[in-house]
Amino acid sequence: MKNMIPFLIAIICFVFVILEGTLSLLNMTLFADDWMIVSHFMFLFLIYVTIYFEKTTTFYAIAFSIIFSFIVDIVYTDVIGVYVFAYTLVLYVIRVFMKVLQSNFIIAILITIFGIVTTDILIFFLYNIIQIHQLSWEAYWQNRLIPTGIWNLIAGLIIYIGFAKRLQKWSFIRFERAD
Repeated sequence: MKNMIPFLIAIICFVFVILEGTLSLLNMTLFADDWMIVSHFMFLFLIYVTIYFEKTTTFYAIAFSIIFSFIVDIVYTDVIGVYVFAYTLVLYVIRVFMKVLQSNFIIAILITIFGIVTTDILIFFLYNIIQIHQLSWEAYWQNRLIPTGIWNLIAGLIIYIGFAKRLQKWSFIRFERAD
């Protein structure tokens, strides 16, 4: 079991990447016409991996971020590298924060909000720099940032409930238990 845990995390990341694409079709029909909701489920899961699974000498979340955000870039976007850069940079910043902060529910939710908002703003600015879209800041924060933040906060709470304790247990099994 000890050696299988990274593969389980990778499989969960892959399932979340598929779920992001599947639910993007559902988002279009459920909400207001001018809202653009982007699901970041795999990124949310990797935030919780960073908070509850990682140790100071491991970089599983960063490695999985590079691999699976590259898949997101290839499958769902036109520009390769935007999600790789944004997800990996924000996860690294979260990793630095977690060296100082405690791993509890309130911190996890605040870090989730910080991660989603920072990532989405970074993706917006990168797309503006390379001129993929010409969306104004006002239209962006009203029609994409706020709905995306709320949607991903709800998803983050669900992922937290499903995986926080499990990731702590897997961390203990992987790094501390002597077999």
